[in-house]
Amino acid sequence: MFGDRGAKGAEKRVQRFLTDYDTQWRAAAPAFDDRATRRDAFGVWRELVAPLQRDHLTGERVALDSSFGTPPGYGVAVEKIVRSEVEGERAYVLTEMIESQTREKHEYVLERVGREWRISAIEQHFDDPRLPFVDAEQVLSIAAQASPDAPLGVAPDEQRTLDEVRNFTERTVVHKRSGESSEVRVSPAGTLVTTSGVLAVCDLGYDNDDARPLARSVPPGTYPVERVTGFGRNAALRVLFSERMPTTWHPAALVSGPGHVIGVDAGSACIVDYVAYAQMTRRAKAEAFSAFMYAPSPSVQQVALGGSDEGIVAESGYGDGSYPVYWGLDETGAVAQLVVDFMVLVTEDDEGNLRHL
Repeated sequence: MFGDRGAKGAEKRVQRFLTDYDTQWRAAAPAFDDRATRRDAFGVWRELVAPLQRDHLTGERVALDSSFGTPPGYGVAVEKIVRSEVEGERAYVLTEMIESQTREKHEYVLERVGREWRISAIEQHFDDPRLPFVDAEQVLSIAAQASPDAPLGVAPDEQRTLDEVRNFTERTVVHKRSGESSEVRVSPAGTLVTTSGVLAVCDLGYDNDDARPLARSVPPGTYPVERVTGFGRNAALRVLFSERMPTTWHPAALVSGPGHVIGVDAGSACIVDYVAYAQMTRRAKAEAFSAFMYAPSPSVQQVALGGSDEGIVAESGYGDGSYPVYWGLDETGAVAQLVVDFMVLVTEDDEGNLRHL
């Protein structure tokens, strides 16, 4: 029946899941409380959640057997359904944690499997997932601080010996410490589409209201993006604004200050239109980040930001850390490239200067 495939059907699926989860959690809890059985408690829990996976879920993005907590993370005892809706082939059922001081919410994402709904993801939120991260007026006010002629500084002494043209040159390299060799390859990574010309480079895992735009803006447009790989990792990401080769490199400062190094805590770095990115809904952001997390490594993906804007996200080199961002200017002084260097193809000489292998 259509009703079972509409919003009410999705809500019923989630309600049955919450009820069944509560039942299985209560059955497993004594094994975790009893010291004599605690060692085998996760074996008990895995057996109990297997029917939940089989009966209510689809795909591999929800792993119920990976953790057990008190109070439970899900279930009728700790959360209540507040809204359900359908958008195309997906349904969304929002719940609120009953005693949460942080207004924690779960949004259950459901997909049609045959004639019924199945849960494909459970996203955590602390505000309405349909809302943007930042008010449009505030975003435009921040974006207005960027300009096409924002002054460019010079790199710190130890970074001035880096050569991003060499970084994106295909070759065979040998790691100075391990002696491991690797083929360096340059390949297409997607397309950056920016309608504002104001860009941000940040960790996709952070909330979008943490993003700050680069001080220098570029002409709105569509630009190819490339990545370079080595040692089985993404070594760098670059946007090509023209076919001219850069002759000078400058730190890509922020409108809020001179810092040109992005911090990464979720193993990802994205290049995006700041205005579109900051105004993404929390739902769209969660779906983009989930898609990135389950992509084959070393991953690089296009990210729909809303409207016609498209960004690029890439797995960041060796993972969490700090990575420099540079503008490459051609011989006329025009911006030719924007590069995020994941420092995979970099070595340090005896004087502490950084050089590309």
